[in-house]
Formats: sequence, C-alpha cells, structure tokens
Amino acid sequence: MGYTVKSTLAGLLAAAAAGTLSMGSIHASPILEQRCASDSMSPGQARARAEWARACGDKINVKTPTNPIAPAQAYLTGVTSSNGIPLQEYVETDDFFGRNSFSGDAATVNQIFLQSQWRPSLPSASTVAGGFQRWDGPAALKLPRPMYPTYGNDADINVSTQLFTPPMTCNASDVCTVNNPNDCNLYTDTGGLHVANTTVSGFFVNGYCVSSCYLPDQQIAFEGGNEGILDAMNQLRTGVTTLTAKSTLNDIKTHTDEVASYTRDIREAKQVIFTITTRSGGQLKVTDKHPILEGDGRIVEARSIKAGNRLIKPDGTRDEVVSVTQADYFGKVYNIKPASTNRVANILIAQGFLVGSSRFQNEDADLINRIILGHGIPANVIPQ
Repeated sequence: MGYTVKSTLAGLLAAAAAGTLSMGSIHASPILEQRCASDSMSPGQARARAEWARACGDKINVKTPTNPIAPAQAYLTGVTSSNGIPLQEYVETDDFFGRNSFSGDAATVNQIFLQSQWRPSLPSASTVAGGFQRWDGPAALKLPRPMYPTYGNDADINVSTQLFTPPMTCNASDVCTVNNPNDCNLYTDTGGLHVANTTVSGFFVNGYCVSSCYLPDQQIAFEGGNEGILDAMNQLRTGVTTLTAKSTLNDIKTHTDEVASYTRDIREAKQVIFTITTRSGGQLKVTDKHPILEGDGRIVEARSIKAGNRLIKPDGTRDEVVSVTQADYFGKVYNIKPASTNRVANILIAQGFLVGSSRFQNEDADLINRIILGHGIPANVIPQ
C-alpha cells in the first residue's frame, strides 16, 4: 500500500532553521513593541548605542580589566578568538534582574555586543580604552539591521518608565557617534536634557529592538484589500492577511489576524534595496535581509534571490524571477508583525507574493529578550 508525503510549510520552516541559533518562540510584550516603536533607530544609531552600552559597561561596572581571574567581574571563557587571543568576558552586576547593567545580562557583555550586530561567528578580539577586551565578528556576517537595547527604571517592563541614552549625531551615510562618549547617563527625554535619577531605582535593559525593511509604498494585503505599509501604519490598520497555521505548499489558505506592531526607522538613512521582478511583471522592493518564501517553501533572505528562482503567489502558483537589482535608497523603511507567533501564520502577502513578517528577522532579538524579559519574573516564584 502506497503513501504520500504531505510537505507542510511548518516542517520546511523548521528545516530551514536547522544549524542556526535556537529559535524558540517568545511572544514579546505589547509594551516592548511600543518601546521599540517610540525608540526606533536606524542601523547606524543601533550600532552606536550598542557600542555605547559596551563601553559604559566596561567603564562603570567592570573594575579590573587586566586581571582575568581574580575579581568576579572578569573571566576567561576558555575559547580562543579568530586572531589567536584568549577571549575574556565581563560581569556587569551580580543582580539577577540585571540592575544597572548596560548590556542587560549579568555576565555576557561582549557576547551580547557580538550577537546584537553579527550572525553567529567566532569573533576577533582587541584591546580598547581602559585595557578592556572587545569582540567583533567578521564583516561578511554583519547584520544590516542590528539590535539595540531599550532602557527603563524597573526590571519589569510593565511598570518600568522608559529611559533614553545620550544624544548622537549621524552623517549622510548613517555612521553615528554619541555626542559625548564619556556620558554614561540615562535621560528622561530623547534630547538628553534631563538626567534620570536612578539612584534608588537603578536602571535596567527592558528588551532589544530591531529596525524595519519595507519601502513606504509597498502594498500589504489586509482584510478588504491592499494598502501601502506607511498608510496602514498611520491609520493603525489591523486585520492583516496571513496564511493559516495549517497551510501547506499544496493547500495555501489565508485568514486575517490582528497586528501586534508596526515599526519604522526614526530617521532617514541610507538603505540597500533589492528590486525583484518576476515573469508576470510583479515587483517586490525590500531591504537585503527581508525574509521571502521561495518556490520550494524555504524562507530565504532577499539578497539570496536570483534570476531563475521562483516566488509564490497567494493562490500557490509560482512566478519565475527574471531580474534582481540593488540600489541605494535614502529614507525610512517600515515593517509589520502579526499577533500570532506561529511561524506559518507569520507569512503575509506583500506586492502579491508570500513573504515573512518581521518575526523572522527578530528571532535573534528573541534569544536576548528571553533573558531580559525573564528578569521581570517575581523573585518569589523563582526556584532557589
């Protein structure tokens, strides 16, 4: 007796994730989504904030950078860097909730700095101001949309008041620096006018954010029809069209879902945009890391799409790619996240093709946020 193999999208997505960091799902709190929207940063700003956080963690919290063994604030990892240097890590705080830690986790200052800006890799090591060690990943694995911490005055984001880092300046190429690199204060305003009094409360990383990747005129499918993502965000439209959780490659079904969040760059910046044109005349314009459902059911980054590949339409038909071009774009880009955390239900329709939502790009952030948001668990329910 014969049998058939039913190729589900869920299985293909799981297979595509094999060999990467664990991508267990976490449903980020709506408050964190709001924080990221109100604290939205360009890639250059995100890198500048990550650098500021690492440097302030060294400067304020780690006491003896030159001694890797004797105090608890510095320790050898047992791993050698790509340039032959024993990797040294730092402990910012011994507080479980991460009180006054700029990185958000007690003992992984360099690891979080690395993970927020590069794909998984063996870092190189160098010595920076004060004798501290810094880790950097290879240029080929640098995230075009790095992550950055957002701060508050309580470990529990539900009661925490948002705090902001010092002002920074960026050039036309989105290379940014903090105006005063010696300023490790947090502020109650984005302009850096009012220093937050954290003497009693302390400060905490409430989560990590990731920026977005659609051009403003790209059409997203909603209940009732398509709409440009910028217009949809301005109207706070809900009812986004996504695949159902049980859709398969041979039986694609759609439904509507609530919108968990919209994101946008807070300022205009230089972006690399890929324009993908198909045999039918369809055209999709996204940033290079945007997740796209390719013809065989794999989620791939836009930059890996080539002529001859196929995109999938909502009716399941494949549309051959005839050209892929890239160009610089100066402006803001946008993204959308459905409420569902199911992977298949996070495939939506943009410009008439099946693409992944921002959840597929945020999974690296989820790994960090699982730790950060875990700090909000009341101490009395944590096993001793």
